[in-house]
Amino acid sequence: MRILVLGGTSFVGRAIVDDALRSGAEVTLFGRGRTGTELFPGLTGLIGDRDTGDYAALRDGSWDAAVDVSGYVPRHVGQAMDALGDRAGRYLFISSHAVYRREGVGPGSTEDTPRRPPVRDTEELSEETYGPLKVACEDDVVARYGPRATVVRPGKVAGPDVTAAQSGARQGGGPAHDLAGGDPVRRPGLGPRAW
Repeated sequence: MRILVLGGTSFVGRAIVDDALRSGAEVTLFGRGRTGTELFPGLTGLIGDRDTGDYAALRDGSWDAAVDVSGYVPRHVGQAMDALGDRAGRYLFISSHAVYRREGVGPGSTEDTPRRPPVRDTEELSEETYGPLKVACEDDVVARYGPRATVVRPGKVAGPDVTAAQSGARQGGGPAHDLAGGDPVRRPGLGPRAW
């Protein structure tokens, strides 16, 4: 299996690359070459920049799957898909649970829960635009790749290589901090419990 990972040296991308390598996949990384350059020395690294629209490194090659872990705005995702054309068998887009409407959503919600309206008139990421920009990216991926598109919407992401800022954890507090430090975890209606 040949996998192209757009991003892949930090946050959730790092775990995806690690897992792909453990399964025996041939992984190619596409990114700016600024973060995590020491992590995967044996892999092919293609240098480009989504912010400037530099996808020249993707001119050649084909992959069974492209995994987009660094697409936050429709322009980036659209340009990556244009650069790849039909040379990716599947396009797996890492989205976010932030695509879902915030009001009226409760326990038991599924992937069919209504999404927020897409936003295409900004590239500024904020609390108000992040989810709607991801909605627009999802729509573009599905429109382009149809049944060859896969959209994954992680909730909170935590792990040994994820910083508190990346996971959205409160600085110096919250359940993830409590678990990591062995402190009692607050449980609504049940009181604290040490893990």
